[in-house]
Amino acid sequence: MRRTHRPLRPRLPVTAACALVAGLGLAIAACTDAPADDDPQSVGLDAAVGTGCVEGSGTCAGSAYSVCQGGEFVQVQVCAATAACVPGVGCAACSPGEVAVCEGSALFACGVDGARGEKIADCESGCANGKCVTDCATGSELIYVVDAENTLLSFDPRTSDFARVGRLDCPAGPIWPDFGEGTATPFSMAVDRQARAWVLFGSGEIFWVDTATAACQRSPFPPGDGGFQLFGMAFVSDGEDTQSETLHVAGGPVDAIELGRLGTVDARASGVTEVGVLPAHDYGAELTGNGNGELWAYWPGPNSSVARIDKSDAFVEQEWPLPGLRGQPAGWAFAHWGGQFFVFISESDGAGGVASRVLRFDPVTGRTVVAVEETGRRIVGAGVSTCAPVVSNF
Repeated sequence: MRRTHRPLRPRLPVTAACALVAGLGLAIAACTDAPADDDPQSVGLDAAVGTGCVEGSGTCAGSAYSVCQGGEFVQVQVCAATAACVPGVGCAACSPGEVAVCEGSALFACGVDGARGEKIADCESGCANGKCVTDCATGSELIYVVDAENTLLSFDPRTSDFARVGRLDCPAGPIWPDFGEGTATPFSMAVDRQARAWVLFGSGEIFWVDTATAACQRSPFPPGDGGFQLFGMAFVSDGEDTQSETLHVAGGPVDAIELGRLGTVDARASGVTEVGVLPAHDYGAELTGNGNGELWAYWPGPNSSVARIDKSDAFVEQEWPLPGLRGQPAGWAFAHWGGQFFVFISESDGAGGVASRVLRFDPVTGRTVVAVEETGRRIVGAGVSTCAPVVSNF
């Protein structure tokens, strides 16, 4: 989360790839008239028409499957949360190309047509990303969020439901003097494979939090180490087929968070090692990672965007523009799940009111839809472990 209202530095121009996606986004917005913008299952159907409608062909828009009939796409199915929408097939147990799919703690083969095959194994320690895992704790597949009132919640992206875990009672010290006054509150969060949350407070302290009970334990992290006073953070797997992971952070001094120095923190939380500098944006970045070894960043503001980052040197590999916000950012968080990205954004209306939504972004289509219209909470941190799925099944 960022709460600075200082004069902002100008944002750097987007890349050519971003400009192309932005052009496509404008075309999609221009031809969408009937569905409500806050209906994730209906957004994008008109855009599909613009790509050409071949009689009998099928396409997906979120979890909705539509078939071309008489020159236009007609919705015929809405897939359940545990199913995958496959173009040309409809609702299927898994996406073609997956070798296996998890159903609870059981591992099943995935057919070339997306049909669930024979059971491969019952996973004793849980199933994630189409594999039996040995080190993923119960609950590590969910997204967790924390709000400005110290409340820890889980968020299930398949249903868009929040569940309260508890109130944090971490013994945080005073907030950084240049950032505010009083006792520090949560600023950002990450979650490791043991379903343990790493919560950064506005004092620069990191606390380890049990996501089952909300119990706090102070970590040995030295506040402000290396000039990283406040930062967004996320765990990222060290490779596509490894169970090891590294905590990445993006931030810096309180008065220059938006410059986004990128660094890593070791498993003992003993300090920060800087690896590069992200491009300057209007506001500081929040980070998320996945089990494929990818690091992603989100920047709010008038020119909101999501980008895939080279975690070795902070180079922006690709950036996607998001729709403009309704007001000034008053709190934000970011998390990946199943190939989709969830933005928890609170916006001030300038008259004392704050609206808080959850947006869902798909980098394959470039579309952003509203997953939750109003959360009623100013969410300032989100975390998801690298045990979460990397392939969407909704």
